[in-house]
Amino acid sequence: MGEELVLLIIFSLMTFGGVAVLWMAMGNRRALREMEHRERLAMIQAGIVPAPEADPLAFESQLEPLSANLSRKDRWRTAGTLTIGLGLALTTLLFFTGQQNIGLAVGGAFVVLGGSVLLNGTLMSSGPVPPRPMMRRPPSPGSTPPGSSSSAPF
Repeated sequence: MGEELVLLIIFSLMTFGGVAVLWMAMGNRRALREMEHRERLAMIQAGIVPAPEADPLAFESQLEPLSANLSRKDRWRTAGTLTIGLGLALTTLLFFTGQQNIGLAVGGAFVVLGGSVLLNGTLMSSGPVPPRPMMRRPPSPGSTPPGSSSSAPF
């Protein structure tokens, strides 16, 4: 009984410690975002138009989701790896709850399913990836737009 109480106290302290660290990290992030917002408002009040980013191409690439950069082959391999992990977790969970045969059956089925998805991702042919449309850089303030002449029409 004493060992269980000690484990419960340790687990509770670790949980509260993790929540405290998350709380501090969220507060720090909130303060940082507030400072960025105040800086942007001060620029607008001073009449300066804040740019979305110094490099528009980098700004556009940050807006794209991470999964857009992954190929179908990578997605299949990731799904297979995750399914194998789920199967091993189910096997372990059910094995140690006293259900050894069921644990091996259910977890093993997920491991086999994950292995087939992983094999599918490995054997997929990597076809040509369609090119992404490139964003043109905006013209510099002193230059004239393409297609217009520098002389006045009149």
